[in-house]
Amino acid sequence: MENNRVLRVTNVILLLTGYQIHWFETKSQRFRLSLPGVVNIFIMGCVYAACFSQHFDPSSSLLNLLKDVSPFLFKLTRMHLLLGVKAFAYAVYSSFRAVGAVNSLVESLPVRDRGVGKEEIAAYALLGSTFGILFCFGFYIAYEMKFELPPLQDARIGMALFLPHLVLAGTVRLYSILAWLTRGQLHHLKNSIDELLSANMLKEESNVASTSFTVTTSSSSIDNLESLRRQLDILGARFRYLFEALENSLVLLFVMNGNCLLGGIYSLIYYRNTWNVLFEDRKKRIFYAANASIYACIACDYFCLMIVQFSIKKERLSFLKCLDSALAKRNALPKKMRSLVKDIKAVLLSRFDSKFHSIWRFDIQQFTLLVFHQLIIISIIVVFHYLNDSILLLQEDLKSKDDE
Repeated sequence: MENNRVLRVTNVILLLTGYQIHWFETKSQRFRLSLPGVVNIFIMGCVYAACFSQHFDPSSSLLNLLKDVSPFLFKLTRMHLLLGVKAFAYAVYSSFRAVGAVNSLVESLPVRDRGVGKEEIAAYALLGSTFGILFCFGFYIAYEMKFELPPLQDARIGMALFLPHLVLAGTVRLYSILAWLTRGQLHHLKNSIDELLSANMLKEESNVASTSFTVTTSSSSIDNLESLRRQLDILGARFRYLFEALENSLVLLFVMNGNCLLGGIYSLIYYRNTWNVLFEDRKKRIFYAANASIYACIACDYFCLMIVQFSIKKERLSFLKCLDSALAKRNALPKKMRSLVKDIKAVLLSRFDSKFHSIWRFDIQQFTLLVFHQLIIISIIVVFHYLNDSILLLQEDLKSKDDE
């Protein structure tokens, strides 16, 4: 896998989606501020401002219909609109803030000139899977609409809700790619340390011909092991620095996703029970496809995050198992080398254990539990409003009967 090629493809995609305004230079191995990136984010900001203003147009038939049909969904849309403003602004700020952490981590990733392998294909899959799903749903909706553009006012309303999400979701893609490359470097360091330890295992049956030669070889091996330990420590420290630079963006994206899920589930339940009588079959299919795209894209982003977190954890556990195996043989390694192996183990235990604000561990179990709690809260809110609306409808029916 060639890291430069993966970073360049990632950089181009993040530039086009408005998350990054820096250009990756392969010679210097750094992200630098670029004029095209600044112009691109400025144009996107102007488009977003124009779309944002459409939500406050009193003549919008779509917004008036939404307000009459479901005041709660209208307020939810306004909440998402305000979250979108914060998300768009914070995404630009986060891009500036995180570039130092990104550059420092890229310095720890070696340049390997190799062909396209499985790991590089997996990196591209992590990068483009959500876009692929979004394209499939978009193409189907366009087909159902007979490839006709929607009214400009309605398109601007939808774009104002979608654009901040698209920009902020670049955090997931940037973190996923850099975490995947970090996993590859972690694997490389594990193999190097494993080979070094295996080559220096002392055997009781072996007869050493020259004491001076043995001391020289042992000293050279210790120096090499110390160098690998420093590389691992720097890699872990810079990876943690990257996570701390992106953690607030990931939390904000999680909140926005929760609001999207609440709106999607709420509208789906009410549509199937009440609103579907207002639409023809073709528009029903469009609604279901648009609604399903919300869950599919969010699930894909979460799946990519969990894939990289699982891969890093698996590689870390394999590394620790290798070190424990070497430490289990008490007389197999010199004391200095055993001390370095223990230091390497401490680095693995501390540096690659990501936690949000040093409280919540970022792994599959904790993240799944958090998503489960979010879905429970969403379900309670939807059930509450559904029952409340049903009670109000029943009261109106009883009043109409009493009047008769």
